[in-house]
Amino acid sequence: MLVSFFCLYTHTSVKAQDPQFGVKAGLNYSSIIGDLTQGIKFRFSGHAGVFLEVPMTDKFSIQPEIVYSSQGFQFSSDLNAIQNNDPVIDQNDFRTNVQFNYLSVPIIGKFGLSDRIDVEFGPQFAFLLNQVTKIKDLDQRDGTTPENRTSFSGNFQLDYGAVVGFGIQLNEAFSVSPRFYFGLRNRLEGLEGSLQNYNVAVQLSANYQL
Repeated sequence: MLVSFFCLYTHTSVKAQDPQFGVKAGLNYSSIIGDLTQGIKFRFSGHAGVFLEVPMTDKFSIQPEIVYSSQGFQFSSDLNAIQNNDPVIDQNDFRTNVQFNYLSVPIIGKFGLSDRIDVEFGPQFAFLLNQVTKIKDLDQRDGTTPENRTSFSGNFQLDYGAVVGFGIQLNEAFSVSPRFYFGLRNRLEGLEGSLQNYNVAVQLSANYQL
């Protein structure tokens, strides 16, 4: 399906000039927002993928991408507070990292503000490959052990949202693009009540056009 998606854009680009294929990689700073997020913090991770920029006019182009993206969140917990049901104690004995590994498909519209800067915006669809949870005992010097790590399939669960950011052209081949992603699919959909919870991420990519 994804291969067909790129083939479709390649065929469409016949009407435009100079489509550009490229690769990209960078950092994610992600978390979740909404209900049931007390104590949740952002975490650093990464992403990498490919893109095809298809110019439509002198100022506007469309850029579909296929990106492996690691998102998620982290939180710390206090063993004594849990055992004694005492919210005052705050030793943070354990740090839990929850990692969502997605295959993301952003479809970015790029509007040029100048020869070197453009505004980027568009929808993003993502399919959850797996979820990995790592629990680190902060009292242990050797850090995370295999017994602290669990992983299960994401069954390609769909996440979708909106992307907005900038592209900064450094030279003919290299560019950087800071972006913000805001999920629009409620992660708690289906639970009782009206709880809402969404993925968010700040991304910084380095891009190379081949």
